[in-house]
Formats: sequence, structure tokens, C-alpha cells
Amino acid sequence: MSPNSEACKTKYLLMVEDTASVAALYRSYLTPLGIDINIVGTGKDALVSLAERTPDLILLDLRLPDMTGMDVLYSVKRDYPDVPVIFMTAHGSIDTAVEAMRHGAQDFLIKPCEADRLRVTVNNAIHKATKFRNDTLLRGKHIYQGFIGSSQTMQSVYSTIDSAAGSKASIFITGESGTGKEVCAEAVHAASKRGDKPFIAINCAAIPKDLIESELFGHVKGAFTGAASDRKGAAELADGGTLFLDELCEMDLELQTKLLRFIQTGTFQKVGSSKMKSVDVRFVCATNRDPWEEVQNGRFREDLYYRLYVIPLHLPPLRERGEDVIEIAYSLLGFMSVEEGKDFVRLSPEVTRIFSQYEWPGNVRQLQNVLRNVVVLNQGKEIQVGMLPPPLNNPEILQQAKQQAVKGDISSLTESDILPLWISEKTTIEQAIDICDGNIPKAARLLDVSPSTIYRKLQAWEKREKEALT
Repeated sequence: MSPNSEACKTKYLLMVEDTASVAALYRSYLTPLGIDINIVGTGKDALVSLAERTPDLILLDLRLPDMTGMDVLYSVKRDYPDVPVIFMTAHGSIDTAVEAMRHGAQDFLIKPCEADRLRVTVNNAIHKATKFRNDTLLRGKHIYQGFIGSSQTMQSVYSTIDSAAGSKASIFITGESGTGKEVCAEAVHAASKRGDKPFIAINCAAIPKDLIESELFGHVKGAFTGAASDRKGAAELADGGTLFLDELCEMDLELQTKLLRFIQTGTFQKVGSSKMKSVDVRFVCATNRDPWEEVQNGRFREDLYYRLYVIPLHLPPLRERGEDVIEIAYSLLGFMSVEEGKDFVRLSPEVTRIFSQYEWPGNVRQLQNVLRNVVVLNQGKEIQVGMLPPPLNNPEILQQAKQQAVKGDISSLTESDILPLWISEKTTIEQAIDICDGNIPKAARLLDVSPSTIYRKLQAWEKREKEALT
């Protein structure tokens, strides 16, 4: 399951509220969100419901007929730590609600709650929880705002995003096609104070020259043939948030002039209109070209370059990211296997060597396509060399991998390279559990062992690690 497919599933909310009229009112408030809502009136019923189906969010009344909301919160955080909880409380219990947040509640609402306030709070909480789950699915340890990998080159990228996100300064992202420039732009937006506002992307290379101005600034009815009604452009839609201009160097010079004026003044005119509109947007731009070279060749305005090239951020190609290649491959493989109903859980040593040595001219996008091809067209638990599509099955590439295998033969190893068997076993089992999203019975099935064996080994390793610390 990919993050996108996760987002498309109907969200499920458990509302714990003992006053039927209030519960019905709040259900009606939340109807426009299109979420599945289950209402229970006691803490006991809430815990029973949790055991039957894990919700995306819990709305929890502080006062219940059989136990306190705090009692329910403690149980939830013990058994379902990733499920967000929002307290509903009257004015006189705000101190208790604040205390609840110290014990894991995400937010609280004062009753009676207005419709807009309830909808916004619930929508934001579910959105944050979904993003957290998606990052966890992506093998958790080396995730940053949608990126996978912990190489030194990517650590530099993460650091720049962290430093620049809070500013309104324009960011100019460069990098080869397929390196994740839009993912980077979304990361900047998500880490900024505008994270709950719109993120609007416009690809300057994908829109015909005569339509891009309308896409950017919008148009009024009758502005040109086919303009049957007024239409908002990306600039207006992004008001308060972030406007991402992808492949900016492809933009026509005449429109670059209008864009410069928009950046300088924060105002623009819709196509066919004489009225000026004012918006507040943060600009993030990207290109797979060298923007300064484009300036020198007369294809990109120098004044626009200086306006936008405030914080440069270069995304390294996949071939320069070391072990990130294998980390990304395993993360993608886990998603794709679930999506396609397949059993793949690992790469063979030969495939691992090929992936590590290959130049990946198409970067992460090419790696995605290769893995999708393999998963769709083959069966098994391990990706073998014979399953790889062109060009990775090129005889020359396969020969290079064989030569590397010979170089890495046991004859070149020393005693210091030998690891205790329990560590190798522990690594394999933990990797399988990560790929299976924490589902130990499923991981056990794929590893061809019983779940009890895994539970027993996990306990033994935990005991070993505790003893090592004492």
C-alpha cells in the first residue's frame, strides 16, 4: 500500500460521547468530511470498539458514565500509541484537558463546539496521523518529510530544509529529473508555518505556452475562446500557502516579466481582467537545468534569477547517495508487493550488488519503474537477477556484478568481518517485521517460521540488550 492509496481509504473516527443529542449534532457537523463515524457512550464500549477496528482518530469526552476520559486515554496510549486522541471538555475542565495532552492527547475542544472548529480540528488531526503512518511504513528510521535515506548528501538537504522552512525566502531547487524536486518542495511547505495552508504546484514545461498564463494567474469569462467562466489560477489558489513553480526555466520570457512583477508586488491580473488581485504566497522553484547557464544563454531573466535564487537547494542524483539506493529499494518493494498482492520481501545478493553499482540515470523514478516491472511480472519472495528488465539485465552490467562478487569473496574477509549469528538473524527478522508494517504473524509466514518463534527471539534479544546496559 502506498501513501496515496492510504490517503484514498475512507477514514474512521471513533466518537466517545454519552449524550446522544450532542453526538448526533457532531456527526452532522462532520458529514462533509466523508469519514466513517462510530459513536459509543461509555469507556468500556470504546475499548471494545478499539479491539474490533483501529480508528484514525478518537474524539473522547472527558466525562463518561463508567470511567473517566483519562482512564480511556491511558488504555489507548498503552495499546494503540499511534492513534491520535482529541478530548472534548466543558470550560470548567480545561486544566484536565491540558494535563491529558501531557499524557499523549493531541488536542482538546471546548464544548459546545462550533461546526467549522470541529471540522478543521478533526481534518488536521487525521491528516497528521496519516502522514505519520506513511512515514512509518517507509521503514521509519531514515525518513524525512517523504524522503528516504540517511546518506551524508541527503543529511545536508534535510538540514537546509529545516533551516529555511520557517522563512518566507524563495527556495530554488536544482537536480536531475527523477531526484524528487517536488517531494522536496512539499517538504519545505510541510516544515513551514504554512504547512496547513495550500500547496499548489504548476509544471511550466507541461503546459502549452498560450495557456500557462491562465494556469498561473487565472482568467475571466470571455477572456479567450473556450473561457466559459471565471477561473482561479495557481497564484490565487496558493494564497496563504506555497506556490511551487516546477521546471521554471521552461517559462516563456514574456511571462517571466509578469511573474517578476507578481513576485515584487504580490499582485497580479487575471487574463482578460483590468483588476489587480493581491495574495500572500511563498515561492519555491525547481529546474533540472543550470539556472545561471540559462541566464547567460538569454533564456532566463537575470533579474528574475536574483529574485528567486535566494536559497539554493541541490538534490543529489541517486548514484551519489550510497546505501540510500538499497534503503529506497526495500521501501518501495514493501509498498509494491502489498499493492500487487505479491510476496516479494527481499533482493538477492546479486541484485543488491547491481542496484548499488548501477548509475541510475533516471534516478529514483527509474528505480520505481524497475521494481514495479519486476513485481508485476514475477512471483516469489526474492528478486532474482533473471527478473530484472532492461537495461539492468544487460550482459555487461551482470558481468560487472559478478566481478564485484568475486572481489568481495570470503578470501578477502578477516575475522573482524564475522558477526555473531544472532545479530544476522536479528537483522533479518527486524527487516521482515518492518516490511510487513509490524505484522509479526505475516512476517513469520514469509520467513517460514512460527510467530511464537519470533516473539521468543524478540524477548531474548531485548533481555540481552538490557543485560549489556547493566
